[in-house]
Amino acid sequence: MKNKKIFKVMLLFVLIFSVVMPYSTSYAAVSSTNFLMDTSKTYTYVAYKKNYKNEKVYRTVSFIGKKDKGDLWNIKSADYSSQLIYLQDTEGLKIGFRGSWFKELGFPLVKENSWDPGDGTKLRILSLNNTVKTQGGTFFNCVEVDSGTGISHFAPNIGLVKFIGQAGDMYELVKIKDSHIGRILIKQKDVKLYNSKGKVHRALKKGEGLKVFKENKDSFDVGGGYYVKKGKDVLFYTGLVYSLDRQIDIYSPQGKVYKKVPIGSTIRIYGFEDGKYLVGGGYYINFDYHIQYDK
Repeated sequence: MKNKKIFKVMLLFVLIFSVVMPYSTSYAAVSSTNFLMDTSKTYTYVAYKKNYKNEKVYRTVSFIGKKDKGDLWNIKSADYSSQLIYLQDTEGLKIGFRGSWFKELGFPLVKENSWDPGDGTKLRILSLNNTVKTQGGTFFNCVEVDSGTGISHFAPNIGLVKFIGQAGDMYELVKIKDSHIGRILIKQKDVKLYNSKGKVHRALKKGEGLKVFKENKDSFDVGGGYYVKKGKDVLFYTGLVYSLDRQIDIYSPQGKVYKKVPIGSTIRIYGFEDGKYLVGGGYYINFDYHIQYDK
């Protein structure tokens, strides 16, 4: 019971102050609707009180990798960071945190269908096929759900796009954009940046970093039609991890602690697989909620 209460408080904090979106896959034959959030996109949300619109909190949600059969997403703002798992199965749309699951959308998608999300309360579908306007656009065929504390709106192929709380809490989708898959670090001077016509645009400086939106056979797409050729002087990595409250253990390929990284130190990550941050050479860091991730 204590764990359920902790999870419920954490979820409420995330929903009101972090503005997250759910993950889903296709479900049973009762419906072909998909509430999947695109893992190649980054989503921006805003949270605020209805009567205090000048006090807004913006957060971004970006994909990390697969975990526990769902998608692990990073929720980040200037002063807050967390990770949640989003999963849709035949029962509904779920949020996972520290081994607990909260079902925020229950199936089948039938008006007045109700369910226990996992904390002893009751959620209910009010209507289907709603049109919902947000700062990020207008969404059609949305499912409207009464959570007891407010109304949530779920759009096909996106998930939660808007929440209107009884206490005046508001959050909604602001922007969807293509997500970068990682970054490159320039290790030596005079590495060339090419334009879409294959001409040299400029020489990059040693230590310069660029976002990568696509990895090609011989080059990295850094956006706007520009690219950098692969080579020993160009290092690609997917992100950085760090912890603000404890050391991070790096494990060897044999599963033994190889190194303890001090609090606040950053570590380059080259991928995420089976719940592990890969740090190269078969070494890895086990996923944990105290570990912060920057893409």
